[in-house]
Amino acid sequence: MEQLPQQLINGIWQGAALALFAMGYTLVFGVLDIVNLAHGANYMWGAFLAFLCVTKLGWPLWVSIPLAMVGSGLLGILLDRLAFKPLRALTTGSLVLWGGFSLTLLGIVGAWAAALRLTLLGAGVALMLVGIVLDYRAIRPLRQAPVPRLAPMISSIGASIIFISVAQGLFGAQVSRFPPEIYPTTPFSLFGRAVIAPIQALVMALALALMIILRLLIERTSLGRAIRAIAWSERTARLLGVNVDWVVTQTFFLSGALAGAAGVLLGLAFNRLEPTMGNEVELAGLTVIIVGGMGSIGGAAAAAFLVGMMRVLSVAYLDSSFRDAFVFALLILILLVRPSGILGRSAGTRS
Repeated sequence: MEQLPQQLINGIWQGAALALFAMGYTLVFGVLDIVNLAHGANYMWGAFLAFLCVTKLGWPLWVSIPLAMVGSGLLGILLDRLAFKPLRALTTGSLVLWGGFSLTLLGIVGAWAAALRLTLLGAGVALMLVGIVLDYRAIRPLRQAPVPRLAPMISSIGASIIFISVAQGLFGAQVSRFPPEIYPTTPFSLFGRAVIAPIQALVMALALALMIILRLLIERTSLGRAIRAIAWSERTARLLGVNVDWVVTQTFFLSGALAGAAGVLLGLAFNRLEPTMGNEVELAGLTVIIVGGMGSIGGAAAAAFLVGMMRVLSVAYLDSSFRDAFVFALLILILLVRPSGILGRSAGTRS
């Protein structure tokens, strides 16, 4: 029992970071009713973008974190335009975007001379920007037909593999670490019962602030009202004049930014960055949104703290090898007792 206060602190800060990741997960599900399995790649890229800002550009941490969130948000928009938007409505802009993305990939991974590499990258980025503009301005799509329900999930898996492969090509498969001098490491005591490291306090404070901001955005802004309207009924939202495509774009930006923030915070806390770092947290995040209720932001936050606490306490008091087994046992139990999740909405509200 002497360890309990310390383990509770550990569970809270890990649950807070997991909540950021899971809320971004559930935002996309609530709007599009799809599971975005490339969310872990956004998480990983957020950590590496902050790493590049700190190590290559020499920027302080308080600048690097918001820039990494913005970069991850833009990557989320790119993910939607590459993997999901063509399935909803294929346009000429989608084809141009894919052509530019292919050229950019060739410029990144090919063994080209410097001049040719820059030409490929410049042409690829320019074509991608043109493709995004044409896609957004398209009036009549080339194809707009229902696709199999598994198609978006399979597409997101492919996008995730591409993003991870690009990261492996750029950063290598080895583990990268933040310089220890960028933040204080001396822990401080909490009432003489537990200690907390400064980076863990930063994780809790920043995660709580972002959760409050997201809650206010969803409840008190026009964008939040539009997101809730689309989550309830996309057809009704369109009839009421909601620009669904623009709202989806902003939703992917928010989702990517939250994933990037979680990646930076957990990357700093564990100081271990690698291209596959999103795989484990992606499974944990999927468990969280199912336990909390698919599409429920509040449920995702509550379930994240529950799962984070279970993972920490199972390691501290039971057997670390069964850490994930207890979490997935909770998942199965929730599916048996309450399939909609703790705070999940009833099915059949979308049309």
